[in-house]
Amino acid sequence: MFSNFDFDVIRRSAAYLFFDGMTFTLTLTGLSALGGLVFGTLIALMRLSGYRLLGRIAGLYVDLMRSLPLVLVIFWFYFLVPISGSG
Repeated sequence: MFSNFDFDVIRRSAAYLFFDGMTFTLTLTGLSALGGLVFGTLIALMRLSGYRLLGRIAGLYVDLMRSLPLVLVIFWFYFLVPISGSG
């Protein structure tokens, strides 16, 4: 099955792939955590505010996000984000 596969290519580029892949992964993780913290704090402050309209908008957003299956959101990002970016 793997008789024609050249594993030496992976061995030669493992350091490059590991360094770039790990750098990208950690950067993406940090930015996602920071964005989630900021956005989550804003939504929480909206829910706790005295303005009914802000609280209602935040509540609707939270209810919508809780009702969506995670697989659906992953599919949207996987299929729709590349299409919308290539416009």
